[in-house]
Order: sequence, then structure tokens, then C-alpha cells
Amino acid sequence: MVQLEPLDFQSSTLTVLPPRIHNWLCAVVVLGFLSFATSVTLFLLLTYRLIRWQIKSKRTNQFVFLIFNLLWADIQQSLAFLLNVEWLKLDSVVVGSPICFTQGWLISTGDLSSGVFCTAIGFHTFASVIFNYRLKQSHFYIVILGLWVFVYGLSSIQIAMYPRGIYVRSGVWCWVHHDLQNLRLWTHYIWIFIFEFGNVIIYALIYYILLTRIRSGYYSDAEAQRVRSISNLMVAYPIVYVICTLPLASARMAAMGNQPPSHARLCLAAAMITSNGWLDVLLYTLTRRIMLFSDDPPPDDNGFETFAPFWAMPASRFGGSCKIEAEPSSLKHRPGRSIVSLPTRNESVEDLCGVGMGRMDIKLVTTTQVTNEPARPEDFEEMEELARQMRPKTPIGRWSEDSKQWVVSPDHMFHTDDRQ
Repeated sequence: MVQLEPLDFQSSTLTVLPPRIHNWLCAVVVLGFLSFATSVTLFLLLTYRLIRWQIKSKRTNQFVFLIFNLLWADIQQSLAFLLNVEWLKLDSVVVGSPICFTQGWLISTGDLSSGVFCTAIGFHTFASVIFNYRLKQSHFYIVILGLWVFVYGLSSIQIAMYPRGIYVRSGVWCWVHHDLQNLRLWTHYIWIFIFEFGNVIIYALIYYILLTRIRSGYYSDAEAQRVRSISNLMVAYPIVYVICTLPLASARMAAMGNQPPSHARLCLAAAMITSNGWLDVLLYTLTRRIMLFSDDPPPDDNGFETFAPFWAMPASRFGGSCKIEAEPSSLKHRPGRSIVSLPTRNESVEDLCGVGMGRMDIKLVTTTQVTNEPARPEDFEEMEELARQMRPKTPIGRWSEDSKQWVVSPDHMFHTDDRQ
């Protein structure tokens, strides 16, 4: 156990908050509350989903479970900065209080765990999309447990070395004593920078490999278009994490170089990093909503099927198509005859030869193609929606495919008239 020096002005209790800092700190609290509320909401929803899936199918999807752990990390991080409401209430930062210790601990664990699971999701996406590889379920849970041991172990080192006075005022909130620069670096910031660069490298490799495959003809035309949209979508994941975490990490590193940041800059950086929670919720809800809101446990083939770009309407994979082709006769074809294509309302095509020349040769070609492939999570959603439309809402109604609306049975109308 190492004894710390007596608290100086930068680490002791701040008796009165500077007036110009109130608005900045209020912004941090508001964004912290937004992240906390959205993260808790989605966390509870996923808790319900995971329990229901486990009861129903005795299995859990790996990607959803990673999101579940990321949300728990975001809850800790957002709660740490939400506790600044106590300093606004007291108009001071009180060192040595339970709130100060709790805030310092949550900042240490929240920042680390958020970076750990953002990077874990990146590795999982890389292995699934590029190599179609997933860990065995037992090995997967061991890795998750190891990641949390890593997070809480690093944060516990700080308390083990300095059980008293480790968390003091650092700017306008509580964290590790500013004299412990090496401890700050090796138990926190070095890992934040590793996670930042790791996320950028992982998703850059995914983007490069996917574009290379598209150019080489690895995918069909339809697949290539979807893969290109998904690869552009993946760029958002590292951008959000780096933008949120880099300002505070760089500000603390500047302080280590004897260039302490202003309170306003610290509050701006805190507002960015505490926005990690609501941005993660927004990002994964919009881009992977198929995985998060499926009634049945999604399959573990977390490839492109799990992505759902919010700007692209999913095309229906059910139904049939009809195509009518007309070709001129090779024996009786004369110069001047032409082929005219007339699109019909059901999207089939009628090619008419010799229109307007007193003769028409039509060749009808009927092609039937049956495709058999495993159902995707979005297919179940589409089938459920069709079933809901076909299901009568009342005992006397039925769904009309012609009018696309509910109609009342004539028998019921007849009996009603008799009663009247």
C-alpha cells in the first residue's frame, strides 16, 4: 500500500463550482441521463428476449449477448457522468464522499468495458462476415467472463495500490489522483487508445476485404449491391466510438504533458464520451434490429443477413414473376420489322413483333424456377406480418386480396337485415 501526498488545490474539494461551468456540467448530466435511460431500456428488453429464447429454444445468439454486455458497460459509463447531478445540487465537488468514490470507480470500469466490448463486437463481426467462423458456445462464455475479469481486475489494481484517496477531484468530477500519472496510463488510457486503433483497423480490414471481393466477382450482382451497402454501414461503428472517446483521452494525455485542459474542454469531452450509450443504442437498433427484436432466437450465422440498413427497404423474397417474350420468326423476318416491349402492370414484359404491320408473331416462353434455401430472421417477420393480415380481426370479417381491406360477410349482413 502506497501513501499519497496531501491533497493540493487541483485534487481537493471544490467548495463552489465556477458559474461558467454550470451550463457545461448540465449538458453532461442531460446526455448522461439520455444514455442511461436508453441503455437501461434496451438492456431490459434484451434481458427479456434472452430469457425467453433460452426457455423456448435452449440457446442464445452470440452477437445479441455481446450487445447485452456492451449495454451493461454503457450503463456504468453513463451513470458515472450522471452522478455529476450531485455536484450541481451541492454546487461543489466533495472529495471523500461515497458519491466521489462511486463516480471514480464507474468511470474506470465504464470506459474500459465499453472499449472492450466494442472491440469484441468488431472481432466477432470480422470472424463471422469474413471467415464465417464462430466460437463454440462454451468457449464464447469463457471469453466473455475473461473480458469482465480483465476490466474489473485493472480497476481493482488502482484500489489495491491506493485504498485510501485514490479517487479525488479531477477537474469537475472525481477520478484517479492526478499525481498517479503512470497508474492512469497503464490501467486506463493505454487501453483506451488500443481499443480505438483496434476498432479502426478491424473495420478497415473488413471494408477492404469486402470491396476486394466485390471487384473480383466473388458475389452475384444482387449480393454485391447489398454487401456494398453493408460495408458502408460498418464504417459508422469505429467512427462513433473514436469520436466519443478520443476527446477525453487526448485531454487527459495533454494534462500528463503539463498542459492541463480547461474545465470547459473537460466538460465537452465528458459530454462526448457519455454519449456513447445512446449512440450505441441508436446505431445497433437501426442497423441490426433484426437481431435485437426477433421473437425467435436468431441463428448464429451472423453474416450479412443480420444487417438491416435503415435507408434500404427489405425486398420480399416470396412470390413469383411472369415474363413473356416475343421474338421475330427467323424464316419470315423482313427488314423493317421491329420488336416493341410493352410493360404490363404486373411487371411482366410482352415483346410484340411487327406491331402495326398487319402481322404479329408472339412466342410465349414459360420458365419455372424453384429456389430452396434456409429461412432468414426477416423471413419469419414477413410471414408473421402476412399471417396477421390474413387472420380475421372479427368473427364476421375476412381479408380481401383484391381490395386489400377487410370486408363483412354477406351472410352476416343478411341476418342483420332479418333482425331489423
